[in-house]
Amino acid sequence: MLRPLLFLAILTGSFSPFWAQQQTSIGSEHVLLLLPPERESLGRELIADIERCYEFMNRATSGSLPRKILLTIDWDRPDSDCNPTTGAVTVGMNQPAAMADSKAFLLHSAGREIARLGLFEFSDGAEREDTEFLFEGMIEILVHEYDHSARKLEAAWAFSRLLDEMQILGLTEQRSWPKFSGGKRCLRNASPGITFLTTFRELQGRDRPLKLFEALRDKTLTESLVETFRAPAAELQETWLKKVREYPIPDEITTDEQTPQLLKTTLVPDAGKPGALLQLRFFIQDRARNLLSNSVFVKDERTGRLMPVQFASEKGAQFLVATIPVASDCPPGRYKYEVTAIDEAGNLRRWSGSYPVGS
Repeated sequence: MLRPLLFLAILTGSFSPFWAQQQTSIGSEHVLLLLPPERESLGRELIADIERCYEFMNRATSGSLPRKILLTIDWDRPDSDCNPTTGAVTVGMNQPAAMADSKAFLLHSAGREIARLGLFEFSDGAEREDTEFLFEGMIEILVHEYDHSARKLEAAWAFSRLLDEMQILGLTEQRSWPKFSGGKRCLRNASPGITFLTTFRELQGRDRPLKLFEALRDKTLTESLVETFRAPAAELQETWLKKVREYPIPDEITTDEQTPQLLKTTLVPDAGKPGALLQLRFFIQDRARNLLSNSVFVKDERTGRLMPVQFASEKGAQFLVATIPVASDCPPGRYKYEVTAIDEAGNLRRWSGSYPVGS
């Protein structure tokens, strides 16, 4: 809960005179919004939406949110978080996607952290390394329910299907959140939790997943899964993975107008030599600036392998790079590859191409 003395200090400016001078405060019934004076108009435009988000998340988590929360919007921070001890939420706006659409980014990020705060309190602090994937999944489900954008969660099934092909989907793999996620909160990393919880929501009722977070208060993850869903963990995983593997990845999912567009592809070198590395460079238009490198998958149909993708730049041009190792015994010929790109709004695009081996 946000302590009354803390709120009084903030409201009177005694918390930090310099800090207070740099902030404008905008209040609603349950939210005190702090942001730079030059952003005041944005805050006034959004405070009613944030208040409604608070009310929705509070109902969804059985009244677990503090009566008042402090929400600080910081344009210098890249990350967002919440502090259950003080009831404070910080949204970091130093992100490319925030520069492209500050209003949408702020609302989604604030909704995520308010939902996180509510779930943390509801579960008595059960968010930890082995349960993080469930928290991330439930948070995204709640945020998209709030803003009626569940269509954007369809991409979670495509992500999960691809992660399964990479052999990094499963209860054991998801227990190690830092290893799986690299510490990054994004749609790709939330997808296992989204699809796991949605599977049993559809089978056992929409309120069942929240009972899992209730069980996590005083039980291990395995014990909580068994108690909530009434089956051994291995059986639950089998049910979940079966549904993921039955999902046919479509060529396109469109949730808004700013979808990723492939502009061109280049190959370096032009023809791969057996035993060498062939570099595919993808120039993708990303107007929303929310396409992450770990959300682009390149599948080499010759080997069936999914290649890692990274951002790179040359002569001021930024592009995505996938490297395909060409086996020393690979016969000359032309081989196909397939690209799947999924942005943070849940837009999905697939492209295919081919590369030559030998002259």
